[in-house]
Amino acid sequence: MYVFAYGSLKLYYLNHDKLKNARFVCATKTSEMYTMLDLGKFPGVVKSENDSPFLSKITGEVYEVDYDMLKCLDEFEGIWFTREIVHIECGISVWMYFLNAVPDKYEIIENGMWEH
Repeated sequence: MYVFAYGSLKLYYLNHDKLKNARFVCATKTSEMYTMLDLGKFPGVVKSENDSPFLSKITGEVYEVDYDMLKCLDEFEGIWFTREIVHIECGISVWMYFLNAVPDKYEIIENGMWEH
């Protein structure tokens, strides 16, 4: 199965070690458009209305993971994120984590690519 990493799990970022045994598949974008929020040390993605001015395709990396690694990622993402299947531009379906609740303080990442 595949996971889409768009934040601190990406290569060269703070929490990439959680994917150290995963196989990198490709860098790509989501097929659908979402809103990406900068929460400081990590980003979050939320679904928005189609008329939102802040919609963009989300840029990230796809990794092939096994069930045990997926469970570890679920624990790492905790209560803040929920995993859902999305489609990406390279033509496959992947698990992606969506933010469960929007916090009081955040900035919108208009281009859908988090970099820190």
